[in-house]
Amino acid sequence: MKTILNLTWKETIQLLRDRVLLIFLVILPVSQLFLIAEATGATVRGIKLAVWDQEQSDFSQQLITALHNTEEFELYYRAQSYTELQDLIGQGHATVALIIPPDLSRNAFRPGGTAIVPVIVDGTNTIVAGTILSAMRGAIADLTLDNASAISASSLPGGIELRVDTAFNATLDFRVSTLPSQLAFITYQVVLVVAAVGLVRERELGTMEQLVVTPISRLQLVLGKALMAMLIGLVNFYLLILLLTWGFQIPLRGDMGLLFGLGILFIICEIGWGTLISIITTSQQQAILIVFLLAMLEVTFSGYLVPIGNMPAFMRFFAELSPLQHFTAIVRAVYIKGATLPMLVYHAGVLAGLAIATTTTAWILFVRTTDW
Repeated sequence: MKTILNLTWKETIQLLRDRVLLIFLVILPVSQLFLIAEATGATVRGIKLAVWDQEQSDFSQQLITALHNTEEFELYYRAQSYTELQDLIGQGHATVALIIPPDLSRNAFRPGGTAIVPVIVDGTNTIVAGTILSAMRGAIADLTLDNASAISASSLPGGIELRVDTAFNATLDFRVSTLPSQLAFITYQVVLVVAAVGLVRERELGTMEQLVVTPISRLQLVLGKALMAMLIGLVNFYLLILLLTWGFQIPLRGDMGLLFGLGILFIICEIGWGTLISIITTSQQQAILIVFLLAMLEVTFSGYLVPIGNMPAFMRFFAELSPLQHFTAIVRAVYIKGATLPMLVYHAGVLAGLAIATTTTAWILFVRTTDW
């Protein structure tokens, strides 16, 4: 027993001396729990609402105001046609569109009558779509009851019924929303692991010194490691797309070339992050553990669990620096909505900037920490 305790004490001392691993083991799990609590502690809010008011009456304005005053909705745009609403939903500028018919008040307050109000909901995120319908029905029910209180009991109105048209995911199939996000996350994990163990494996096996005396440059070594990680990432990415399309019957509505091109940009970015991890760690085990802890943290910022707009301001700032967040948005948009490059220019631009920043930082750190 004494021998076991002595060995445990030795391992504890060794862990305490490993400052890099200790920081990741203590700080990251606590941070992740805190961030997830902050992100999921409130309802989905700030949902962009577009409205086409064909009636332009006091009651239609009350309806719009009632929705805008809720925590969930933010009146974003007043459209003038159905086509305009479709464009707003298709390009991602609005998440829900409300169409107020010209006979809203007459049908809503006619005894026994019912006003049919069409609604277009972006179904790419089933959690948000469910929140939209629940919040909208609740706000409309409250408004109808408030107005009904001024009417005699013998002539109670029929109320308002929503006719929902779910764009991009008609049945609100949970898999259609989540599996494309998993495609991005799995690619992230594979590329990061391969890149993170590339250089540290050479140091751990003692072969880095042998590479120093070989007729190759530092740039050639780094590029060789990076190209292998990119090849593995692209093959994995392509196989996952085939599995989604043919195995799970989720059609790719966008352009395969666009998705692959932006996928290469994302992989380059993750190779930069992985190389940084490989440089600062001292063993493959340490690198893998850091990748695992970072992956849990990235899930929080990726928008997979909670929409980015629902996060506190400081979390939204860090989410903008997450390559996985931008690539998840790209994969969802291309896969589910058939998005084109002009619709993704912001996410693509941020990914390009992050790719340049991570690879440049990794190269500078590698040059400073190696004797070549």
